[in-house]
Amino acid sequence: MKKITFLLLLSLFSINCTFAQATTTNEILLFGKKKITKQGSVIRCASTEYEEYLKSKNPNRLSTNEFEQWITPKIILEKNKKQSTTKGLKTNAIITIPVVVHVIHSGDILGVDENIFDEQVISQIQVLNDDFRKKSGTPGFNTNPVGADVEIEFALAKRDPAGVLSNGINHVNLGQESWSTTDINDIVKPQTQWDPEKYLNIWVVNFSRTDLLGYAQFPSESGLRGINTDEGPANTDGVVIGYKYFGSSVYFTNGTYTTNYDKGRTTSHEVGHWLGLRHIWGDGGCDVDDFCEDTPNAGQENEGCPTGVDSCPTSPGMDMVENYMDYTYDACMNIFTADQKTRMITVMNNSIRRVSLQTSDALTPGVIFDNDASTMIVNLNINSCSYTFSPIIKIVNKGNATLTKASFTYGIDNNNLQTFNWTGNLANNESQNITLNSLTTSGGNHNFSTNMNSVNGTTDQNNANNTETLNFDIVKNYANNTVNFTIQIDRYGTETTWKLTNSAGLTLYEGGPYTNTAKDIALPAPFKTSFNIASNDCYTFTIIDKEGDGICCDYGNGSYTITTPTGEIIATGGEFGESESKSFRIGSLSTANVENLNSVYLYPNPTSNILNVVVENKLETPEAYTIINTLGQIMKSKKIESTDNLQINVSNLSQGIYFLKLSKSQSETKTIRFIKK
Repeated sequence: MKKITFLLLLSLFSINCTFAQATTTNEILLFGKKKITKQGSVIRCASTEYEEYLKSKNPNRLSTNEFEQWITPKIILEKNKKQSTTKGLKTNAIITIPVVVHVIHSGDILGVDENIFDEQVISQIQVLNDDFRKKSGTPGFNTNPVGADVEIEFALAKRDPAGVLSNGINHVNLGQESWSTTDINDIVKPQTQWDPEKYLNIWVVNFSRTDLLGYAQFPSESGLRGINTDEGPANTDGVVIGYKYFGSSVYFTNGTYTTNYDKGRTTSHEVGHWLGLRHIWGDGGCDVDDFCEDTPNAGQENEGCPTGVDSCPTSPGMDMVENYMDYTYDACMNIFTADQKTRMITVMNNSIRRVSLQTSDALTPGVIFDNDASTMIVNLNINSCSYTFSPIIKIVNKGNATLTKASFTYGIDNNNLQTFNWTGNLANNESQNITLNSLTTSGGNHNFSTNMNSVNGTTDQNNANNTETLNFDIVKNYANNTVNFTIQIDRYGTETTWKLTNSAGLTLYEGGPYTNTAKDIALPAPFKTSFNIASNDCYTFTIIDKEGDGICCDYGNGSYTITTPTGEIIATGGEFGESESKSFRIGSLSTANVENLNSVYLYPNPTSNILNVVVENKLETPEAYTIINTLGQIMKSKKIESTDNLQINVSNLSQGIYFLKLSKSQSETKTIRFIKK
């Protein structure tokens, strides 16, 4: 059914590409217009529909032909510069483009979900340089005679817009889990963009559409006489990538990726568009040009890793399925051609907000203050069914002067703030983890924040990095032992299953798969039932769609709701990807969940191999431990008979979030969340 989408929203030219496998004839909307898809077909591009939509919104928008009229004479000039030089050899000074990567998240801890690790960002920059420079010994190398070293490189910025030292990675908590393309343009980009005349802005986000990979804004024309001026908005210029398709599992194995799109080539593809390249099939049939003579004509896009494809047998050459501007899997891509190189260099030397990047000061290291420190939230140690937790924060010396003391405040929902006065000795860029005292809150949505107040007994000279806030959820408590469940399926009921599990991972109720419904028949009535469940336990409802497109909204307005007998909503949803889980609690917290063992903590956290349990007070050494996943399933349990048992090997666990429940007796327990990376 619906799988992966390349959506290329280009300022002057746009491609909306859906890897969507239809299971019957369907009528869908593309940019406000109806489109019929046949059984077994895919919707990979809607170029015509989107261009019609853009022109309806702005009749003065440059057409594809008008852009080509501008760029063609400049490409000819660029080619004339190297007439006496063999194609593919270096003819230009290397152009280095400063990059800022905005990691947009909703308050997750670093490395969780869309708040990806910096190493994943760095791996993507490495892929861009491999691909654009055709580096020998890397996946970006090829031996094709027309394969080109584009002579464009990419480097993370070394200063922010205020001139302060930066690593070019901008983690931004906008408090929203996912984003539509409209909200990205209207909200995310204007709020977070750095000057597009100095930086290539790349936004890494969690798309609302789980089948969307990324999109880019095409370069604007130069404002030369004889050409209509319609540059495209500066405050949306850049590239947007889904976080699961950003970076390379080859260079950073502990990132969050999607199979077949885990080598960083989505970004290489989108940056190609940002530099003026079109798809190799010209977004049409065999008679439509991509304006590069050395890319053979293609009749349509290619998927997977095909060989020997010739979609235009009357034209010379086989389809260049290995070109970055096709739709093949990441591992099958490895070429930009000489003509594609000429096109990109022409854009870099002529197009506004591209040519200025060559004189940007963004790669000149910014200012480092003498007294500058920050706090980073490492782990809140939250068990979502427990109301008490002990956060771990990291204090970092960002300044030149040795950090010997600092004072910061912390608290939940900005209420009853506590002050922590730290002393120690940290050189520049050194850090230290601090486990704070236990905090208690109520069920529901909350945030935890820290704020640096003073550094070395004086005011922090850089307040831009003083505050950090993370959102978190504690499951709400409900008194009723009976809850009501309603589900309205979409037209593909055979894709949908659900289950309700308790804290031990036992499935108490389950349903589906259901039957499919033809498009000319009304959807069946909602299915309704009740769950009778015990008090003093946590429950998790999980719904699964095997095609990864939820139950709303393309194929029927499906949804589910869990409510109390009085109508209070416990959980609701319908628009999700492969699955969605919601947890809740019935009855008051039992005494077995009282959090003590206060001298016990874990390190390192996150971990990929060994999880160490540290007990500062030997009288609190636990007697047993249990590892539980986020669905409440017990993954491992063991008695602690010696200190060797306090080193727990978690290498066999899948990447994700887990809970380590430590117990000394029935009345003494502590549950600590940890991340397996």
